[in-house]
Amino acid sequence: MAKAAATRGLARAARKQGQGVRRAAAARAGAEPGDYATVHYTGKLDDGSVFDTSREREPLEFIVGGGKVIAGFDDAVLGLQAGESRMLQVGPEKAYGSPRTDLVADVPKESAPDGLEVGNVVQLSNGMTARITSVTDDAITIDANHPLAGMALTFEVELLDLVPASSLGLATFGGGCFWGLELAYQRLPGVLSTSVGYANGTKEDPTYQEVCSGETGHAEAVQVTYNPKAVGYEQLLKLFWDRVDPTTLNRQGNDVGTQYRTGIYVHTPEQREIAHRSLKDEQAKHEKPIVTEVEDLSVYYPAEDYHQQYLQKGGQSAEKECSDPIRCYG
Repeated sequence: MAKAAATRGLARAARKQGQGVRRAAAARAGAEPGDYATVHYTGKLDDGSVFDTSREREPLEFIVGGGKVIAGFDDAVLGLQAGESRMLQVGPEKAYGSPRTDLVADVPKESAPDGLEVGNVVQLSNGMTARITSVTDDAITIDANHPLAGMALTFEVELLDLVPASSLGLATFGGGCFWGLELAYQRLPGVLSTSVGYANGTKEDPTYQEVCSGETGHAEAVQVTYNPKAVGYEQLLKLFWDRVDPTTLNRQGNDVGTQYRTGIYVHTPEQREIAHRSLKDEQAKHEKPIVTEVEDLSVYYPAEDYHQQYLQKGGQSAEKECSDPIRCYG
């Protein structure tokens, strides 16, 4: 009996040890896709010259694998724990790609603004930026390739802090043209990242032109990743109601079409409950019935790159708590 008791005791000890090993392994797990990382970094070219560094400013904050940084930078962070550092060389295929001839064009000088010089950066009508590489009497050459296209880059990365993806919140809203609503959420403290895209339609991975046709059933939407400890879902909803007219069907301002309908696309039962309660409270402020739909998010496809953070790229501030008027233009 004593021997059996000892055996059971050893078995319990072994199980506890195994659990301890698994917990330790989990504790040692480093950065994974979806985690929110805070890093300092220095980027160098092959000749050792520094092309960018965060050391003289605020650290960089981003969702690992979220598309805010190049794929090679994600690779440099993956697996790191807070306090650890890594140096990694990244080839063009995981940086800014090889230079593309289709991104270089000659523009007749009479069609371009006056005063352009070599080295100037201009914004194109599609939201992309381009450098002026040549100016002659007849034409101006613009190059929309990234200045570092074709180059190998070396990053020295220090992971300062890491918030696991399981601790983050995700919310999706349709509020007419997605540019203005996205910038509003970018400015909200507690919001970690945003993207714009197409929600709850029928066609797989549609283009902007297809969505604008009204035939795919998608709504232009903003998807928000946020820290629930810093901002609640109720606050996200308050901003949403403040930004839209919820009583107009398939229309916001001058933008008309089913893709401009207002919608709250929930990710969890808790969000659904809060959204319905919030809609009821909002209805009390309006004489007309609210037509904003509250639905489970069935699909979400990120929009084309040039739509992402469009107004910020155009020079409008995305600083937290910025109160500058948001101006939508295209």
